[in-house]
Amino acid sequence: MSRLLFLSLTLVWMGGCTDAGGSDDKGAEEELGGLEFWPPEAGRGITIEEARITAGASIFSFAGAELDLGAGVVVNSVTVLDGWTATANITVEPGADLGARTAEISTGEGAYSISEALTVVDDSFSITPERARIGESIVVEILGQNTEWVGGTTWANFGADIEVTAVDVLSETFAIASVTVGPDAVPGLRDVSMEVGPDLTTLYGGFQVDRVALSAEFDPTTAAQGETVEFTIHGAGTHFSADSELTFWKNGYENGDVVVDSLSVVDAENLWGRMTVSNAAEVGFRDAMVTTDDEGVFMEDAFEVTEADIALEDVGISLSFNVVRGIDNTTGAITEQVRGSAIFYIPLDPACPNSPEAYACGDEEDNDGDGFIDCYDNDCSSDPSCASGPQPYDSNGVFQTYTTGGTSDCPNPITLGAGEYVWFESDCNVVQLEKYVDGASGMIYYTADLTLDDYCFDQMYDLHTQGEDGGIGEYVLEDVQPTVPADFHMIDPGWWGNFTHNRLEDLTYTWSPAQTYPDAFFITQISGTLVATGEGGFVGSIPWDDGEHTYTSDELIQLEAGSATFVAESLIPEGPEFGFPFSTIQNNKSSTYVYVQGYLVLE
Repeated sequence: MSRLLFLSLTLVWMGGCTDAGGSDDKGAEEELGGLEFWPPEAGRGITIEEARITAGASIFSFAGAELDLGAGVVVNSVTVLDGWTATANITVEPGADLGARTAEISTGEGAYSISEALTVVDDSFSITPERARIGESIVVEILGQNTEWVGGTTWANFGADIEVTAVDVLSETFAIASVTVGPDAVPGLRDVSMEVGPDLTTLYGGFQVDRVALSAEFDPTTAAQGETVEFTIHGAGTHFSADSELTFWKNGYENGDVVVDSLSVVDAENLWGRMTVSNAAEVGFRDAMVTTDDEGVFMEDAFEVTEADIALEDVGISLSFNVVRGIDNTTGAITEQVRGSAIFYIPLDPACPNSPEAYACGDEEDNDGDGFIDCYDNDCSSDPSCASGPQPYDSNGVFQTYTTGGTSDCPNPITLGAGEYVWFESDCNVVQLEKYVDGASGMIYYTADLTLDDYCFDQMYDLHTQGEDGGIGEYVLEDVQPTVPADFHMIDPGWWGNFTHNRLEDLTYTWSPAQTYPDAFFITQISGTLVATGEGGFVGSIPWDDGEHTYTSDELIQLEAGSATFVAESLIPEGPEFGFPFSTIQNNKSSTYVYVQGYLVLE
């Protein structure tokens, strides 16, 4: 890969080592200053339209000049601009030898050479478009030659005061960069670099910042958390249209905690709209960008989100109490984790928007552009028209694994403290959960690493909050957290040691009954890759909890041969509805499960 070169350029006499005046010492070189060639490097197969040769004294004449860079570098033309400067149009042939070249220059004043003037490198790239105005945001296509770009490790740099917000690497030789020219950017040519770890490929003078500025102003300058406000955008040199889109940014990333409710075009330089700031929006300044076709105008610190009072009357509660087991595939040893959790939060307002796929689960279209259609998209998992898995009881099925689908960029909800501890309390025992604050998000949650002795089966626990000034007070909410009726264990097969099963044969498995019905469910599944689609899928079942069930060969043959996982789970997905007496939210529901995962090989 190439690297930036800072060349020390040496002036030497050619032929008899005499200057035009016949001097044979270094005085002429000192008087001349030094010859310089730019750019310092070029990739195979590219044309440089304006390579530049500069001198410290007047050596060029309009009678012409000649340039030679050796075999494999074709000099198409040389143009003398003045006595001190000449430009050249050169093409580096695809098979040119790699390495440094000496530039041989002939003028009316004499013959000169510049050692290591140009280094021929293997990789190069070009960009489209090659220019932008001050304040403009554009998408730049980057086409590489002999490059090895990798998504996640490749980044672009356009120089000072030009922000690159995203680089999408589509192949080893093609990438797309989102670029914003800052309001303080200095007009002129910029070098563009593509960085892959420590390796650097540079397009010298490849991007032009125009002197013409594109700008806009946002009004109002402040908006409070949870507030819906009208706004106007006044542009200069803009071309707003009905296709214009407004997005908000923070710290170089698009931010979803301010929702654009409506946007109307007044004329090419004026927009009007209405926006709602999430009640959990991060306090601080927001940048705004209006994109119209291929043109974007970026407004730095467009407005400030200010803090609002927390509405305690709208507190929601999230509770869970679970047992998770894993079967080691090598030893058969069982690992076990028991975890209780409580979170007190203010639901997002506005709510996190659903993906457009969720509103059109039967139109055979990929509405959110994530590559998954209708019921194959996770956004449709709750739609009645989409199968959600086998139904009780003793019912098997083969299903596509739902994808993550499109996601919405939503803030974390505001969470509240309820003391240093909260407790799950029952006639069997008391489980203490400790307060934690996530350092990255600031979210408050209560949890504890427990053992199976803490998880009493067939219980209904009360929730007891300790109380905290400025947060949730001391309350006891009775019978809100259930546990499953009884424990269970897998008996045969053991689901470890690379247990292997022929897909052409039925697979019968046994367990100690979990006594789930009628208060809980018992579900199992074998997950792998579907033969029909090549996507993830599973053979699922909700068996009658009598300790024995069979997956048929007709079902198993629909999974590809290879490694697979087995899961069994006893669960109560929703407990009774409850809420704090002071809160308008009274439909909170807790959950609980006992889960075990093992392994097998299908052949």
